[in-house]
Amino acid sequence: MFIPILVALTGTIILNIGFVLQKSEAEKLPPFITKDISNSLRKILKCRIWLFGTLLTTSGWLFFLIAISLAPLTVIAPLSNAGVIILAVISIFYLKESLHIYEWIGFCAILVGVIFIPIYSIPVTSDGVEFDTFLLVIITIIALIGLIILKISQKLLFPLKNGSILGIASGVTAGLGSAFTKMLGLLAEELIPLLIALLFVGIFQILSFLTLQTAFQQERATIVVPLFNSFATLLPLIYGVFVFSETIPIGQLMGIILMVLGASALFQFSGKDFSSKIQDDY
Repeated sequence: MFIPILVALTGTIILNIGFVLQKSEAEKLPPFITKDISNSLRKILKCRIWLFGTLLTTSGWLFFLIAISLAPLTVIAPLSNAGVIILAVISIFYLKESLHIYEWIGFCAILVGVIFIPIYSIPVTSDGVEFDTFLLVIITIIALIGLIILKISQKLLFPLKNGSILGIASGVTAGLGSAFTKMLGLLAEELIPLLIALLFVGIFQILSFLTLQTAFQQERATIVVPLFNSFATLLPLIYGVFVFSETIPIGQLMGIILMVLGASALFQFSGKDFSSKIQDDY
């Protein structure tokens, strides 16, 4: 269990550094969702900092998806909140910033949560994992319909900015991608279902990427990153419990709560100042 957790932590740290680099350049780039794809693509490919950030986020997701294939979703998904630690560390040692007392508490809460999760996790082998196809489909449909309703009711019920909604959409589609990634290891001997699951993984990851980059162009990272992490964590937990029949021991649940609360305390370290420093040095 410790190896998948180590892989996931490595991935989420790389992922968050990539987010910082992408956000630092996103506002300078043309729209990612546009009719003039060729012109936008040429401009995007000339931005080396953003490309390097994208390379890091892609690498981070690969680490994270590998971890998901090796361990329960309820164990791996919450670890995505640990990535904010690296941004706090960068702010302390690179930008010479100081932490407030509540931020130190948040920092320690994440560390304790990271320790609790592997200690209290229940080992699960791939041979012992079963999944409920009906619930998989139902939860996926509900999640997608929820996004549509959120967008439609944006001006009527929820005064959310487009960037915030895109941040939520990115987190939801990333969470869906994680759930279908878990399916890949369970369908290794069934070609057609495996290909279908792989197709959905690709679709959801691409949608997550496009919506996240567009969100970075329209809203502050301090808003987008928390929304992304929250929904990218919540959905896999729901799938893990209801679709894959995973159990969350009380100790592990405490670890998850500590990590979420700790990440909330450290969300000011979104990388905004780090991004400015990178641009000045660059």
